[in-house]
Amino acid sequence: MGVLATLRSRILGGSVIGVMITASHNPEPDNGVKLIDPKGEMLDPSWEIIATDLVNVTDQELEEHVASIIRENTIDVGTSSNVFVGMDNRYHSPRLLKAVADGVIALKGNVKEYGIVTTPMMHYFVVAANTRGAYGQPTEDGYYTKLIKAFESLRGDKLENGNYKTVYFLMVQME
Repeated sequence: MGVLATLRSRILGGSVIGVMITASHNPEPDNGVKLIDPKGEMLDPSWEIIATDLVNVTDQELEEHVASIIRENTIDVGTSSNVFVGMDNRYHSPRLLKAVADGVIALKGNVKEYGIVTTPMMHYFVVAANTRGAYGQPTEDGYYTKLIKAFESLRGDKLENGNYKTVYFLMVQME
């Protein structure tokens, strides 16, 4: 999926694409990936078909299949590509994150690894990066700041300036 995310980024002019390694609500052995398009939305349905085809090729067919995707979608492999990768805390997630990052690097893409983050965080990071900071900073602190400001706006007052992670934890507990 690192290869696919790199190609998707290139076809979209170098926009950041996110890859989140997570099983969400599935059992632990069902860990997989979610690809995130530039505006924080899920992968375009036309690319879901490409993703499904790609994961079902053998190792021997991979290179030719990737070349076929490049040809059929007129992807300029010389353009920049940017992929953000995050993971959940399951024991095999670091191995999957490395595989995604290796796929990006294999196509000479740029990869930024966020480590253990939530899926909503990865969506936020992608949007923040693609809006060049207009939506917020693509960092954990930027994510917490965005949530705190939204929470303050809803409440109509200011929270004490402190550790954003602690305040976020308290907000989640209030839900």
